[in-house]
Amino acid sequence: MKTRYLIVADALERLNPVFDLGVCVSVELVRRGIQVDYLDLYSGDAERESADFLADLPVRTVYNADAKRTEFWDLGPVHPAAVTDYRVVLHRTDPPVDERFIRYARHFETAPDSVLQINRPPATYELSEHTVHLRYPEYAAPTIVASSPDELVRAVRAQPGEAVCKPKNTYCGIGIDFVPADENEETLRQYWKEWGPEVVVQPFLDAIETSGDLRILTIDQRVLGSVLRVPAAGSRLANLHQGATAAALEPSPKQLEACRVVAEDLNPLGLHLLGLDFIGEFLTEVNITSPTTIVQINQVNGIRADIDLVDELERMWRDRAADG
Repeated sequence: MKTRYLIVADALERLNPVFDLGVCVSVELVRRGIQVDYLDLYSGDAERESADFLADLPVRTVYNADAKRTEFWDLGPVHPAAVTDYRVVLHRTDPPVDERFIRYARHFETAPDSVLQINRPPATYELSEHTVHLRYPEYAAPTIVASSPDELVRAVRAQPGEAVCKPKNTYCGIGIDFVPADENEETLRQYWKEWGPEVVVQPFLDAIETSGDLRILTIDQRVLGSVLRVPAAGSRLANLHQGATAAALEPSPKQLEACRVVAEDLNPLGLHLLGLDFIGEFLTEVNITSPTTIVQINQVNGIRADIDLVDELERMWRDRAADG
């Protein structure tokens, strides 16, 4: 079987090569002569039986890739392909992890184990990026998940100082708010009305202002690199999509130990590509659906983490094939 990769992603107009891991990796795959196809996850009929859905994927071949161009992919026409035509399926669909996402992603649960999926459903939607860090209390930032307006009020009141509220089902800093522990109750209830049904509450960590938010990207047991996201002047949001800037920072021994522990736990669930976020020494999130920042990791460290990632993916599928 010839090596083929499938990138399952959002619609083309939603992909941004400044951030997108799939676009970045496709450049290296094409350079190596590996065939790459693209699938808009939402282009098929989610109501089909999974076997039929996976046997008739409407894909387009990526003939050339250049992340510096506005039209970063030269694509062929839509043609049918089966999931078993591929060695590796790289899922790169942005949250929210909502009912629509689940309806489409669930079909890939039935793909044979011979197809390496990065990352594999159902763990991508059964676990939450905003709460999976609670599996590791020795590293995790103190976190409360509020499931009602009353719980949100109590969670904010329980903080030693300012509280950070963030919707459980968003990404890129959308909906994050900083509120004092004695915030007006009606204000909190309005926040809940807009961002429920679950809200994550954490204490404000001063390190976000003194050092920023460190993203460490790992594949299997290997650290690909790290990048510090520094909030813009006047902001405390360390998301690159929210105006933060990227800088180099070496992870601490405790952060690297947390990466090892998390990878050992999540890799067997099919979650091989992880983006671990740290504020100071506290683990605050683990990105599992579509970890980004590989472009920024390359830029600030002067490395090619995309080459290392492809090397690791090639090793992983070959090991899987050898095991039968």
